[in-house]
Amino acid sequence: AFVRSDKPKLFRGLQIKYVRGSDPVLKLLDDSGNIAEELSILKWNTDSVEEFLSEKLERI
Repeated sequence: AFVRSDKPKLFRGLQIKYVRGSDPVLKLLDDSGNIAEELSILKWNTDSVEEFLSEKLERI
């Protein structure tokens, strides 16, 4: 629900990529563009995803 809403547009630097057949994950990148952390969000609800992104990313 989060991905298909307008909410992703509120976070600077957020990119969404669909990978068919893959479980949902968040990949946090460092300043060089390398993966610093990868989190499975399979069991997260929409509010949890939004709260996490609010802590990690700047809102527009």
